[in-house]
Amino acid sequence: MVGSGCATGVTPYHLILASLCVKSKQAQAVTVHEIRDLCWDGIPSRGASWLREEPIEATWTRVILVPAFGGVLVAVLNLLRDSAVEQEQNQDPFMSASRPFLKALAASITLGTGNSLGPEGPSVEIGTSIAKGVGSFFDKNSARMLSLLAAGSAAGLSSGFNAAVAGCFFAVESVLWPSSADATLPLTNTTSMVILSAVIASVVSEIGLGSEPAFKVPEYDFRSPGELPLYLLLGILCGLVSLALSWCTSYMLNNVDNIHKATGIPRASFPVLGGLSVGLIALVYPEILYWGFENVDILLESRPFVKGLSTDLLLQLVAIKIIATSLCRASGLVGGYYAPSLFIGAATGMAYGKFIGLAVAEFYPTINLSVLEVASPQAYGLVGMAATLAGVCQVPLTAVLLLFELTQDYRIVLPLLGAVGLSSWISSVQTKRGDGSQESSTGNNFGGVMPFSSNLCQVESSLCLDNDDVKTTYSMRTLVSEAMNTKYLKVSMCTLLTDVIDLMLAEKESYAVIIDTDDTLIGFFTLKDIQEYVKFATARSKMPKELLVSELCLLNGGVCSIPWTATPDMELSYAQMTMNKYGVNQVPVVRNIHGRAYPVGILDPDSISLTYSALATRRALS
Repeated sequence: MVGSGCATGVTPYHLILASLCVKSKQAQAVTVHEIRDLCWDGIPSRGASWLREEPIEATWTRVILVPAFGGVLVAVLNLLRDSAVEQEQNQDPFMSASRPFLKALAASITLGTGNSLGPEGPSVEIGTSIAKGVGSFFDKNSARMLSLLAAGSAAGLSSGFNAAVAGCFFAVESVLWPSSADATLPLTNTTSMVILSAVIASVVSEIGLGSEPAFKVPEYDFRSPGELPLYLLLGILCGLVSLALSWCTSYMLNNVDNIHKATGIPRASFPVLGGLSVGLIALVYPEILYWGFENVDILLESRPFVKGLSTDLLLQLVAIKIIATSLCRASGLVGGYYAPSLFIGAATGMAYGKFIGLAVAEFYPTINLSVLEVASPQAYGLVGMAATLAGVCQVPLTAVLLLFELTQDYRIVLPLLGAVGLSSWISSVQTKRGDGSQESSTGNNFGGVMPFSSNLCQVESSLCLDNDDVKTTYSMRTLVSEAMNTKYLKVSMCTLLTDVIDLMLAEKESYAVIIDTDDTLIGFFTLKDIQEYVKFATARSKMPKELLVSELCLLNGGVCSIPWTATPDMELSYAQMTMNKYGVNQVPVVRNIHGRAYPVGILDPDSISLTYSALATRRALS
């Protein structure tokens, strides 16, 4: 029994993992710098701003062609990665091990050629990939695998920013909290492994890459408590900017998918188009090019003898960077959203700080504002970085601790907590709300406009750490018919809701399909829809004695409408992606016969998860 207690603590696997994560991070950083030095000129400390000062006749070919050439190479690597996934079906260990390497190489090329993404997402993914490899090689215990994944993610972020505390909390927010219900190891033991891995990663990173932070942090300036409302307003603004980035990414992903289906353009060609688009945009706004964190230094005006950017240009860069980053992500270029989020947040905060400073100076002669001492724009830029990072990636504690760790100034904590809390709350509330106004089209062709979607896995794939590679492997070959639940309730528009509740209780089902007299699909609703309507009607004292399904659908704003339906022969991966885009958890599966939709099953997260687990178990047994 004593030995079993030791087995749940820190193991040599975690020491190996932390070292491997840092070494991979160092290799990626060196590769990115070598590619950048090969493709670009200029002074590194000036970021991409030197391109603005050069005659466009001398630089336009390089600005356009370098990102496009990076897209060509990434397209080839993406084809190899897809081939590796197919070979994984044949249990080829070499191809399975090559996928993380190919993705890391694709990320290095994406960033080295200046495309508008960041390195921290791939760093975390490399850490988790190494964790999976270490876990599968040494120990297949699922509980320890979770701790290794958390340790790998912490080591990846810690080595990326030289911020061990932020790395620990990132692992807790993104891995341990979402998975705590399924974990069999005590959270305290797992946390100790995460802390040790983050510390080792930071120490080894300092030895190999130096102790300097990822970007040059200006001195934080906090003048008076009267500024706190201004920081809260900044948090609201950053929350809206985060929503814009998330929405724009989902919109671009949907458009790329539609273009691929409508024109038949191979998906492998989209990274080329993405790189070309970035190059064309960079002709006017070169700051959007990835240049390490030197571009963030330019925004924060933290380097001497470097001219700052005007408020108008900063606001333009916020909008253009959102578009460029979304294009890169949707086109298939490889990278993360941490660096773009920090860039966008810095530009937003700096523009806001300059505007506030100008407004206070303008009104000071007429209104006594002596009680309100406004800090420098750099202070708002730092807080804006954390608020936008928290809003986009939904890691508020990580964002607060990251900026605190980089500034090492306790005065920044209170403004950070206020701004980050508001930004994260605004983006999370909108994500949960989704779009409740989806309406089905006429007839049996269930369509609708793409709702707002802030799917975190689409925005930053490195945060989807609880998704096992098994899902990726099997979803490409699994059909909806294998995963759909064929046991579901059928009701008509004339069914009493009390009878529906009785049926749900008897059959232990939480949703029902509405069918017509000829068994064709009309609509769909859940027990939660009924509960929400009861609360609404009770609060207004308008609860009728008897209520039909048709009245629920009519009175509750079209809650029974179906934005989209699946078919049995559809690939499960595509069905999942579309469910995420529409923000729905259950989707009717139909067979279309002579233009009419007949329900044959329901697709939901439980049935999908069970299918993946069963396929993985069957593979292990064979």
